[in-house]
Amino acid sequence: MTEHTVASAEDIPEGEGKMVEVDGLSVAIFNVEGEFYGVSNRCIHKGGPLGEGFLHSELPVINKDRKSIHCPWHFWEFDLETGRHEVNPSTGIRAFDVSERDGDVIVTI
Repeated sequence: MTEHTVASAEDIPEGEGKMVEVDGLSVAIFNVEGEFYGVSNRCIHKGGPLGEGFLHSELPVINKDRKSIHCPWHFWEFDLETGRHEVNPSTGIRAFDVSERDGDVIVTI
């Protein structure tokens, strides 16, 4: 496993995401309440760009505490911590370890 500095924490404000390329992989990084998460940028349904998706906390829903991303194309939902699909947890996308250190966002691949 290798650590990659992908952004400054200031570049990803709370409640937003950013797409980055790491070792040939497209990764979507999100800041949810000051915690950073990283998942594959490609939805398994039709390949939608998850980095352009909607964080669950942004939506008018009852339970805003879920940490998930909704694909902007067809609204498939994935857990940001595990990458699991919210309706069918036997499938999902790749989730990456992300941390913040000295103001930098670091992805481990």
